[in-house]
Amino acid sequence: MPKIIEENKRRLLKLEMLKLLSINGRASIDNISKYLKLPKATAYSLFNEVINEYGLHFVPEIDLSDVWKYEFVKISKGRSTKREIKEEVLEKIPDLGVEEYIALFKFKGQVPSEEEIEKAIDNSYIPQFVAKLHGDYDLILYMLGKNFYEVNKFMVNFAKNMKNYTSLISASRVITDFGFFPIKNEFIDRLMLSDNAKALIEGLNIDGRGEIKDISQRFNKKPELLLYTMDRLKKDGLIKRITYHETKPKSNINGIIHISITNEAKFIETREKWFVEMVKESNEHTKYVYICNVLNPFGILAFVNLNSNEEIDNLLGFMRKNLKGVDISYITITKVLLGNLGIRNFDMRYSQQYKYLEFKNLAPRLIRGKS
Repeated sequence: MPKIIEENKRRLLKLEMLKLLSINGRASIDNISKYLKLPKATAYSLFNEVINEYGLHFVPEIDLSDVWKYEFVKISKGRSTKREIKEEVLEKIPDLGVEEYIALFKFKGQVPSEEEIEKAIDNSYIPQFVAKLHGDYDLILYMLGKNFYEVNKFMVNFAKNMKNYTSLISASRVITDFGFFPIKNEFIDRLMLSDNAKALIEGLNIDGRGEIKDISQRFNKKPELLLYTMDRLKKDGLIKRITYHETKPKSNINGIIHISITNEAKFIETREKWFVEMVKESNEHTKYVYICNVLNPFGILAFVNLNSNEEIDNLLGFMRKNLKGVDISYITITKVLLGNLGIRNFDMRYSQQYKYLEFKNLAPRLIRGKS
């Protein structure tokens, strides 16, 4: 029988459980009960409560920078002669890997309706996240492509479909520093991965806690091969972890902090204070959702999920006070039109920012288990 827990302690236990599931979304009830020091029945009851309360959808977090290695192995398999490699493999090399792009639109005059934007996207597999904004920009697209030309082709078609509107567009390839956007299976299906790897990733995208036997039946694959593939992809790092995103977050106040870097040297000198604030232990939900470096406009985009306007003001005040060599602005996400923000209560000890602080001896060293 589940143990009765005092309300505030229950809230803290839920946040701890969310942290655990953020780095190990397939954690068993036995592991969860040991981690939280709760009886199994209580852990199971709390687990179901958290799933329903936050609407957790479990998915694989993929290291997009590593995709090219697995694609190269796939296209090289069985090619042993120089002629085969030259004729069949080298021509595909420009298409290896995945590139991330963000496009920000500022419309002159009238802004297109949600229906017009959705129609202009035309069911493309390229955009993974699209949202309307308020502030310096009106619209954002996060996109994935095999190369620049593939993304550019989509952008040209998107612009043609929006021919009645005039806009200024800032588009850039981006490098992810923290977080993720859930990826469409339609895009995964276009990667040059092995059939077992694609089946596994697509199956986990549907349900990251799903049984391997169910994925094998859905995609007509042998379960033992999928188990081997799962172990290999996690061990090699293509699947960073099974995590989740919240479909029912406690707050719908979402925004983007735009950090324009005006003096790189001054920013580098002061960014450690920001990292310390970012990773500090808290009894509240993680603020940061996704952070990336952009070239145009040069700087950083930090997607956040906050509880109140006061929290927005406090965070911006902290950053403006402590970060030098930057201009900081805030853009409100008013409506998500496609995809999901990867909102989760992430264990920041597993972030690149924490690892950087460890290296600088500014944070306790952590012995990390496999997530």
